[in-house]
Amino acid sequence: MRKAVLVMTLLLLLCSSVSAQGVKFGIGAFGGLDYPVGQEDQTQGTIFGIRGKVKVLPIITLEPRLAFTSFGDAESEDFVLDLEGSKVSAYGVDAVIGAPFGGQGFAMFGVFGAGFYKMKRDQTFEDFTNLGWSAGLGFAIGFTPMVSADARGMAHVIPFDEGGTAKSVSVTVGLNYFFGM
Repeated sequence: MRKAVLVMTLLLLLCSSVSAQGVKFGIGAFGGLDYPVGQEDQTQGTIFGIRGKVKVLPIITLEPRLAFTSFGDAESEDFVLDLEGSKVSAYGVDAVIGAPFGGQGFAMFGVFGAGFYKMKRDQTFEDFTNLGWSAGLGFAIGFTPMVSADARGMAHVIPFDEGGTAKSVSVTVGLNYFFGM
């Protein structure tokens, strides 16, 4: 996770010098809800994080991201579970396809990404990091050429070393600021 924070910091420091050369950068913050899929050991939780934005092609933006999820405690009607929900820290890169970089108006886009997901549950001493992937759809509304808001629905899949996966679906809203416009 320290590497992801270092990369994000370096991207932000380079924004002013590189934007003079025509490369476009941005930064955003987001928050929302994360729903586990097919898991009885935890319930809906919250997700929040930050993302950088680097325009690489006219229709592709890369977004290094750092996100934190805190799932709710387990609930079951069939039996009593006394488990607290997992905490997940994720860092990786998403490719946003189809949305213009900054600008005013409405735009739809697709998101595909990969990253490392660290799942931790203090109560059972679970603590592991695995490579996972995510995909989803979203839309953005540009208020000015430099400020926009977006909403995304994302599916996250984290494979386990011993087989199986942890899956969740998140719904987030975010605010973005663009440099080099």
